[in-house]
Amino acid sequence: MKQIKKKLPLRVYLSGAFLIFSAVLLIFMWIFQTVLLDPFYKMVKTSQVERCANSVVNHIESDDLLSMLKDIEEKNTMNVSVYETTNGAFNPIYTPDKFLNFSSMISMSTIYDYYQQAVDNNGKAMIKSDNSNGVLPYDMMFGFDMSLERPRMEMLACATIVEENDSEYFVVVESEITPVTSTVETLKIQLLIITAIIIIISIFIAVITARYIAKPIQDTNKKAKQLANQNYDLTFTGGVYKELWELNDTLTYTAHELQKVDSLRKELIANVSHDLRTPLTMITGYSEVMRDLPNENTPENAQIIIDEANRLSELVNDLLDISKLESGAIAMQNCVFNLTDCIKAIFTRYTKLVKQNGYRIVFEHNDDVYIFADPLRISQVMYNLINNAINYCGEDKTVVVRQSVRDGYVCIEVIDHGNGIEESQLEYIWDRYYKIDKEHKQAVIGTGLGLSIVKNILLLYNARFGVNTKLGFGSDFWWMLPVVENDASTNNIIDNE
Repeated sequence: MKQIKKKLPLRVYLSGAFLIFSAVLLIFMWIFQTVLLDPFYKMVKTSQVERCANSVVNHIESDDLLSMLKDIEEKNTMNVSVYETTNGAFNPIYTPDKFLNFSSMISMSTIYDYYQQAVDNNGKAMIKSDNSNGVLPYDMMFGFDMSLERPRMEMLACATIVEENDSEYFVVVESEITPVTSTVETLKIQLLIITAIIIIISIFIAVITARYIAKPIQDTNKKAKQLANQNYDLTFTGGVYKELWELNDTLTYTAHELQKVDSLRKELIANVSHDLRTPLTMITGYSEVMRDLPNENTPENAQIIIDEANRLSELVNDLLDISKLESGAIAMQNCVFNLTDCIKAIFTRYTKLVKQNGYRIVFEHNDDVYIFADPLRISQVMYNLINNAINYCGEDKTVVVRQSVRDGYVCIEVIDHGNGIEESQLEYIWDRYYKIDKEHKQAVIGTGLGLSIVKNILLLYNARFGVNTKLGFGSDFWWMLPVVENDASTNNIIDNE
């Protein structure tokens, strides 16, 4: 036998998922803030230098060029140099102020080198180099000879040759690329602290969230297990999210429906037991009387035994028919037949009941109507509807069967003048052995399963059916099927398995 792997609780999966998410988030933070910090910084710096150079190129002959160059230097910590090179000579238009920016002026040899690289690169070149000066000219600032060593810096320059109105200009935008080693070390310390805090907070939130989500599900699961013990008087509540509320509502509805089904099941067993016990008691009693008392061996007593045996056979047959109809195992022999004649033939079964018990059964119709269905099953529908009407017809003992044609459909109504049916009971009257009065009274005719058989047969034909009722005035059970023409060519039997 295959061993079933034990599953972990939902809170474990939720906590694990939250912790994994936090771990992935921290890993990405470490990668981007340490390993990828330097490449990102250089990429952004390169883009910034190139953008400033393009801005200078676009305004090379603008009246406010000088103010724009100073603005670029102050806001972006860059050096900007602009030279006119129309005649091959480098005439400075603007050069950086060596006292205000980060390095001394670029030497002319460097400018010539930048220019040549720009020429070789179709007029524009991005150049990286080390700061070869390495000394800040504080002697020029303070008026005495003093120098301060500073670390070597990587420099980034964008050199661009611009041709405008028969003139040529050379633009150089230069910026330092500050080493980020010390910054990375600082970020590592910060990330260690942040990582520890996030892990602690993540564990706390994961545990609380998992309990918050899993606890209502556990409560629902405990209540659901009680359904297996036939405890249907349950109301499922709890949870703050939509899916759990919908699940609890569904389970509450299921519990109430199971309670109804269980009640109907118990009632069905009680009714079937009663209807089986009554004829069996009659058969046993009359048989014993006929055996022990010679004078009681009469045709009348024998007829009672036969009638009760027939009643038992009818009950068993109805139960079998319902089982076949519900399982779809019953065979349907469909053909075009005269529904009006079929109903008239059914009326002959009630001749004895009408003569001996004073019942009045009336068939109201005009022309003959033909339908396509199984005559035997439609006979069952009519027979059971009439039996039901006889059992609840009231003091006048009158049952009216009315046939009418409406918009291509034949409508058959079976009307009684009994007490009617309460609205709260209408949805249950089609259930097997459901009784309105809840008393185990033997029906005048039939087995008590008729309406259930009617419903299952009509559902096979997708027929419309229902009941109109009013308390104190009786009930009108009706069903409708399409009318067909009486054409001999279509009067063939079709077997629907």
